[in-house]
Amino acid sequence: MATRGQLLDKIVEQAQTNPEYYDQLMKNPRALMERQLGTAIPGNVNVKVLEETPDTYYIVLPYAPKEGAELSDADLEKVAGGILDKECKNSTLSTVVNLG
Repeated sequence: MATRGQLLDKIVEQAQTNPEYYDQLMKNPRALMERQLGTAIPGNVNVKVLEETPDTYYIVLPYAPKEGAELSDADLEKVAGGILDKECKNSTLSTVVNLG
């Protein structure tokens, strides 16, 4: 399974080289990601795409559990491995596309 970084690299490359992919990504990122991942993304998971501009840059911070909260073994494995799990539950898939 690809790491989150590898998936992001593929998304950015496709968006920069394929206008149809870019349009789909901007119009309906959930549907595109579901096709690309080969699985449905749960309805409670937000999929958002932000496009940088010449004067605006985004820093995307990964979700961090509240202080004192413990991760399950499965969640710990995901964090340690840096992978996007097909069964993600309460998270936001954030992708920053820089076309400049």
